[in-house]
Amino acid sequence: MKLASLALVATKLAAATLYEPADGKIIFGAWVETEAASTVGPITLGGDTPSAFNTRLGQNAGVFHMSQSIPLAISPFDQTQQTAPLNLLETTKTDAILFLTIYPSQTGASPYDLITDRDLQLLAWQLGNITDPTLSGRRVLLRFGPEMNGNWFAYGEQPNRYVAEYRRLVNAIRAVTKRVSFVWSPNAGNNYPFGVTRVADAELAALDTNKDGVFDSEDDPFSPYWPGEEYVDWVGTSMYWKGDAAAGFPTKDNSRTPAGFFEQILQGSESLAVNRAYPFYTQYAERYKKPLVMSEGGAAFALYQDGPTATVRLPVNAGQLAIQQSFWRSYLNTTLLRQFPRAKMFINFEHQKVFEDPLAGGTRGITRDYRITFDPAVLAGLKTDLAALGATVQWAGPYVAGYDWLTGNNATAPASTSVPVKTEGPPATTGAVATTSKSDAIRSVTTVLVFGVWLALAF
Repeated sequence: MKLASLALVATKLAAATLYEPADGKIIFGAWVETEAASTVGPITLGGDTPSAFNTRLGQNAGVFHMSQSIPLAISPFDQTQQTAPLNLLETTKTDAILFLTIYPSQTGASPYDLITDRDLQLLAWQLGNITDPTLSGRRVLLRFGPEMNGNWFAYGEQPNRYVAEYRRLVNAIRAVTKRVSFVWSPNAGNNYPFGVTRVADAELAALDTNKDGVFDSEDDPFSPYWPGEEYVDWVGTSMYWKGDAAAGFPTKDNSRTPAGFFEQILQGSESLAVNRAYPFYTQYAERYKKPLVMSEGGAAFALYQDGPTATVRLPVNAGQLAIQQSFWRSYLNTTLLRQFPRAKMFINFEHQKVFEDPLAGGTRGITRDYRITFDPAVLAGLKTDLAALGATVQWAGPYVAGYDWLTGNNATAPASTSVPVKTEGPPATTGAVATTSKSDAIRSVTTVLVFGVWLALAF
């Protein structure tokens, strides 16, 4: 009987991508501002935590987004290496997924040249610790070099080099652990190729996908960067609504997100400048049978122009609730989820940004609020719409020490003991924070220290 049970577990795991929720289920979460709190005029940036997000929402989010660079950034104050603040996720005492973005360092003109084999080894060891069921036991989705098809990162618009470095990173991590699920995540294709480009001659041939001698909106925004299906577990994209482009740049008109925005951004729309010849969902989620994640996204409520020190608020027009609710309703609805069944995870960009999209000379930038759990009316609307989805949303459950997500067994328990396979997660909870034992809390802190020791020994 036990052998039959284990065989069933193996079959279920083989049938789905690593950490993919069951059919008909989605995971909802956020990328919160965990940086130290600071103020710019009337705007407070940072100071948020996953636990605080759960408290506001009244649910345990199933995923939290964090980031770090490669090579690791070094603190100018104490010379420590700046890894993602995993301790903030551990304090939720839940089994929420860590969605970890790895940015090639922006400190040099050629970011990929800065990544050494040692950097990759350190990252692999870190992920080995985080995912090891006898240590942190955390599920990890890893996104490397996001929005690589854009021109706003120094590593962008280099498809040949990107593909080589993506594969190099995946191979290095898989040599250490098989417990990481890899996310390939370009920017959505609206307005591609995003204005002025700085493409090197060596990359132009790859970017000119229709071979007409011109790199323009008729070219495929995605395929030059595709590393191959064997290197990708999830496909993802970034998508934002900042306002109607027809109202002028930088967008600040505080207009509602268009109806059907999520579908149009994925599959094509003349009004949103998304080329229908390159439908992202069809090309990658459907063709390769990969689950899809909105790696980051949100609708912006524009507050000020010329930054938060400006004294006059921009017109609210449609208002924050209408702007942001129309954005999340474009994907948090049963019709859309039935139409796009591989859309399995949605991560809201829970930030405020200052001086976005400045004009030449760095002036006239916009301060925008993407957060959906701070304004009372917006938060109430979000809670209502999430509740309407019922059991479709897979919330995080309580953290279980030693649980092995690959086998469904408890790695710290006697061999004859097992725990149920978490194929769908626990029932929806109403409390913000799950409970755990004192020993679990001590163990979580120890995990962080273990990684710190490894890094100390490495340098």
